[in-house]
Amino acid sequence: MAQVNVIHGYTASPEENWFPWLQAQADQHGIELNVLRLDPSERPQLQVWDQQIQQQLGALNEDSVLIAHSLGCLATLHYLSHALQQQRIRKLILVAGFNGRLGRLEQVNPFIDAAVIDFELLKQQITERVVIYSEGDARVLPKFSLEQAHRLNAKVIAAQHQGHFIDSEGCTELPEVWQEIISVIPPTE
Repeated sequence: MAQVNVIHGYTASPEENWFPWLQAQADQHGIELNVLRLDPSERPQLQVWDQQIQQQLGALNEDSVLIAHSLGCLATLHYLSHALQQQRIRKLILVAGFNGRLGRLEQVNPFIDAAVIDFELLKQQITERVVIYSEGDARVLPKFSLEQAHRLNAKVIAAQHQGHFIDSEGCTELPEVWQEIISVIPPTE
């Protein structure tokens, strides 16, 4: 059975942003979804997040769907670059992702600099790759997400929401992500 896992971003939690709405959608439609809880520190360490992802994610398989937001995208790409050496997954959905330094939030640069991403491996081992971005995102400029999409040869979706997909900017639902989930996992209810 397919399971959907969500990796949140910088200083976030499963109770914030669009994650509760997505969890409710999944619960209502009989889709198993898990939002991981990662260290919310203002100075996160990639090694800590990598261990937390490994502990909470469980075994990946050909039906696995992963969704990540912002800094969680970079952590997920790093994790998958070593976890998918011998394993394929179905779909990866990256929301407001980026591959390198943003020119802001200097305290996360050591996290960003530590990430090692094997884009060629990821293109081979992930059947569907999707990048969702916002033209109005001032935290992760569209050019960064579009560069990530290019490196992954991913489908690109410009979201209706104009911002960084966080509740403080009015984003408590993200239908573009839900549509991508149900395109590969039909609701049972």
